[in-house]
Amino acid sequence: MLAGLCLGLRGLQIVFGAVIIGLSASFITAQKVGSAATTTQYSVFTGAYGILEGFLGIAALFLSFIPDIVVLGADAIGALVLLAGGIAWAIGTRGVSCTDPTKVMKILDNNLLNQGKRKYKGDWYYGILYGDPNEKTAWSRLQSSCKKGLADEIFQFLAFAVLVVLVVVGWIRWRKGKGGGGMGSRTYV
Repeated sequence: MLAGLCLGLRGLQIVFGAVIIGLSASFITAQKVGSAATTTQYSVFTGAYGILEGFLGIAALFLSFIPDIVVLGADAIGALVLLAGGIAWAIGTRGVSCTDPTKVMKILDNNLLNQGKRKYKGDWYYGILYGDPNEKTAWSRLQSSCKKGLADEIFQFLAFAVLVVLVVVGWIRWRKGKGGGGMGSRTYV
């Protein structure tokens, strides 16, 4: 029963990692001015780590030659990596509102959300406003970018929570001698 729960959590971990990569990659490919923010690029790494580490955890359920302490360590590192990514997004999007049109300048000035900006002859040009859209289209683009950024943040925190649960369960099982690694029978989360 615990193996089924852990398998489900690993599945969530992999799905969350894929969502994080997808959201972050959409920011990178949408970048019009300069290169994507470091936080966005780091998020691609966090998503990829989550996916690969999730598959390692699944493999450890079925393959006895993978030491449990390795998976436990990878889970702990993954939790820290995802927590750092979520915090970076939270700091980067602090004060941004996706629903208040009076806060439009907060989104435009946010390097995570604006697809780049450049000053030319005293005026600022924003990648997200490429093609000089009308007001309705511009607000729609800004809202979409803002919501994707907040979703990226949320999914990193959700993946972090999944890994914390897996670390706790794995540590308890390992300490009780039920987690393999020479301490008992071979089953890890």
